[in-house]
Amino acid sequence: MSLQPEYRPNMDNAPRPVAVMAKTCGATEHIPLHIHRRGQLLHATSGVMRVETAEAAWILPPARAVWLPPQLPHSVRMRSKVEMRTVYIDPELCRTLPPAPVLAEISGLLRELILALLEEPVDYGETDRGGAIARLILTELGRLDARRFEVPMPQDERALRVAHALLDDPAIDHDLDRWAEKAGASRRTLARLFRHETGLSFAEWRARLRAIDGLARLSDGASVAETASAVGYASASAFSAMIHRTLGGPPRRLVRGPAAA
Repeated sequence: MSLQPEYRPNMDNAPRPVAVMAKTCGATEHIPLHIHRRGQLLHATSGVMRVETAEAAWILPPARAVWLPPQLPHSVRMRSKVEMRTVYIDPELCRTLPPAPVLAEISGLLRELILALLEEPVDYGETDRGGAIARLILTELGRLDARRFEVPMPQDERALRVAHALLDDPAIDHDLDRWAEKAGASRRTLARLFRHETGLSFAEWRARLRAIDGLARLSDGASVAETASAVGYASASAFSAMIHRTLGGPPRRLVRGPAAA
């Protein structure tokens, strides 16, 4: 994340302070580091994507969204075909919204409001249906149910190489010595970097990533057994125990989406 972010206007210059955009993204598609003048609520109606800033990464299944305040550099990587929906909020209206990124549940009402505003022209009348929908979206954004499901990211390039490799494939089971060799650092240095820059030991960081990645897969409809294998666990019971230990609850209570039903 040390690259210079590209400015992508998209709906930044929309004629109304609340604007929405729909976009279909292919599996493995990558939107490189960029910024927007406006704040963004980013989510998908189907598919899973990873949103990353210099400080943290979020893995988003369809039932969750990430709020990104204005002018925050971020990148997005698709894990499958994604039907992306984005709400752009003028900076003047962001003052009552979270000043830092948060993961949030997408309520059924908010999801429908976003879809409804997509049916309106971008220059909808402030006193017409479009304006009423936009005001309701702002009201719902003020009620975001924030969740602490981020993966903190290290800053040092050596630790960051390890973090990105595991974000791409959390099932990789190298021990710390092997990762240190690949990163070009000693075991002690790599352990210190993770502890100092993420607040977690390497083992704790990897467990948190696997837990959050696993919840995203479950929310997207994968079985517990499939998910356990995909994130590096030999059994569903071991995976479930790790989720409970790491995030404070069993998968069924924490997950949202098809698996919860």
